[in-house]
Amino acid sequence: MRNFKLWVLGTFLIGSLSFCKTEDVTDNGAWTWEVSKKIVNEDDSLTYIKVRLNKPSNQTNQIRIRLSGTAQQNADYQLKETTWVLNVGDSIFETEVLILQDTIQESSETLIIEAEELQGLDAPSPSKLVITIEDDDQPVVPNIVLNEILYDPSNNALDGDANGDGAYAQAADEFIEIVNNSSRALDMSGFKVYDAENFSTLTPNHTFPANTILEAGKCLVLFGGGTPTGSFGGALVQTSTSGDLNLNNAGDILYVTDKNNQILIQFDVEPLSNNPNESYSRDPDITGDFLQHSAINGKLFSPGTKSNGDSF
Repeated sequence: MRNFKLWVLGTFLIGSLSFCKTEDVTDNGAWTWEVSKKIVNEDDSLTYIKVRLNKPSNQTNQIRIRLSGTAQQNADYQLKETTWVLNVGDSIFETEVLILQDTIQESSETLIIEAEELQGLDAPSPSKLVITIEDDDQPVVPNIVLNEILYDPSNNALDGDANGDGAYAQAADEFIEIVNNSSRALDMSGFKVYDAENFSTLTPNHTFPANTILEAGKCLVLFGGGTPTGSFGGALVQTSTSGDLNLNNAGDILYVTDKNNQILIQFDVEPLSNNPNESYSRDPDITGDFLQHSAINGKLFSPGTKSNGDSF
């Protein structure tokens, strides 16, 4: 068993290491949470939650929380207090969540923490903190997320040059961006990518080569071809082994499977087949719905980075 600290500040829906802070609503009542991980493993022993006020309190502040989710108190975790008190002069409150180890084979479980009642503090928005506890008693089911997809690069000069090699090519500049949304590194060797036509014959558009290891929380960008040029946020970058992802602008489905062809990701292009000339990306990253990229930040794509340009 090993210890790590999960600091909570910012939005209640846990993000990654880049913290997000709620806006100050009033001078006295504004507060934030911090987080370094949103997913913990069952053999991780302690999680620390920290509440931070924008300045030392001039009164007693109290947060009464409500617990829900599929994880059970005293079976999967223990939380010392459900009423958190910050006394006069305090600016920080800290408590711990003990993650309990067992030998039961089970799916990942969630602990949802909500601010049910506040005294002396403004209500945060959003109001939930979600912690996922992964089981360690069975083989880990890959938890990968399609975060961005470009199947219709712009043909206006170099606007569609997503791979950065200085040339526009429809097949080469198509890409998908996959995030390992788990607490452990994932060996993707032998995983496969198909379009709808090739899936019908199990002829992969791409087979991930040996030693394709995607670290926890990191992303992989797969381009159709070309010579990807740039840092791409430090992402793992590959080009299709067939030389073409072959993603049509309508009536197509992207499949990502494990090495045994079990479907891990299935994305239907049809509902978003409006010839966008740009990518579709989740907003917020990883957890949100797909939006045309320019509606998020005015850019046409962001392979390898979050939509705001930050690295994963």
